[in-house]
Amino acid sequence: MRGYRGNWIEKGSIMDKTTSTRKRPLRAALAAVVFGGLGLGTMSACSTPQEPTPVARTAADDSRPETGETAGPPPSEVLKDYKLHSPPKLSKAADVAAFIDWAAASHVDEAEDVQKVMAGVARNKEVLAALIAEVERVQTTDHPRAVIALGLLGETRSADAQAFFTAFVRRPLPDKGTEIEGEIVEQTLAAQLQGKAIDGLAFINSDSSNKVVTEVAGRHESRIVRAEAINAYLWNHGDSDEARARLAQVVRRDELVLIDRVRRDTGEKADTFDAKLDEFLKKHPELEAPKPEQGKDEPKPEDPDKGDEPPVF
Repeated sequence: MRGYRGNWIEKGSIMDKTTSTRKRPLRAALAAVVFGGLGLGTMSACSTPQEPTPVARTAADDSRPETGETAGPPPSEVLKDYKLHSPPKLSKAADVAAFIDWAAASHVDEAEDVQKVMAGVARNKEVLAALIAEVERVQTTDHPRAVIALGLLGETRSADAQAFFTAFVRRPLPDKGTEIEGEIVEQTLAAQLQGKAIDGLAFINSDSSNKVVTEVAGRHESRIVRAEAINAYLWNHGDSDEARARLAQVVRRDELVLIDRVRRDTGEKADTFDAKLDEFLKKHPELEAPKPEQGKDEPKPEDPDKGDEPPVF
């Protein structure tokens, strides 16, 4: 099943499309690092924190540098009692927080469990409202959790989700905040969340939701969100020629190249992906990196053992 592009949560930045996959692992990929993939044994930032385990030190350790932090339990210890395919109940608002915690730490094999539960609450107004409230609550304080909540909401393909996503992607982005190298951090994070909402709208794949997606693809103030709208629309239309032609009518002239971006499929070998990338660069030679210039031969240093003056060391 093609599904919500990348399932309900993505491993990797929403702009990292040359390495994105069609069937992403359902893990707590956003646990400790925003949009960064983590290993099997890593718990999510949304999960209940574990108490650190003190580590005994010996006299031989005194000369070693310290991090100021004590070691936590190893992954094997944390996960030894984890039961696969045992999602918590999700029937009322009070269940939402615990379900997000579980979903954030769920295993790759539990993707269908998540999808089944979310499809089952698509008409549950109480649960949908609680998911939306959680997005609003944490969107500026817990970015990974906001992404997870948006992804879960998108899996419902509900009218409530569509209405919220539509309003959410049209909100003005912050124009003030922490600036690093000319980039406003809060603006970028907000754009990433709007990109996740666009994924949900594209997954709904109705005439009304597609109208919003194509509108955003051409008119949104952020290139991050425009690029995600293009990618999500193509994904949910099977990368068809018809979908490309539709986007070509609305996308900015200087961003038409985004319609041709390549994706790396799960398990795909480097040679086949490189072949796709080569085709992309043949179509868009202007994106080919310039060849390094051949510098002039540098004069060889004089032999320190020769000459009138003794060598200096």
